Amino acid sequence: MENIGVECRFAADGGVQVQRILQDDRWLVVEQGRQWLDEQGRHVLVLVQGSRPREIILLRESLRWVTRPGGAPGVYVA
Repeated sequence: MENIGVECRFAADGGVQVQRILQDDRWLVVEQGRQWLDEQGRHVLVLVQGSRPREIILLRESLRWVTRPGGAPGVYVA
């Protein structure tokens, strides 16, 4: 997994609203899909216009954002 910069807001219930991610030294606005929590941390599906959906994770242990290589598993765009 690769570290990634994320600009987001945290809600009172623990959910997040991701506004932008840092990719190749550029901040890119994203659309956000579903999110869920597991033993690894908070997972969020995001989409940058013109690219494939990707899964980003706020790791529970270190509070670092990372992205899963190869995009989001099980997500297909027609």
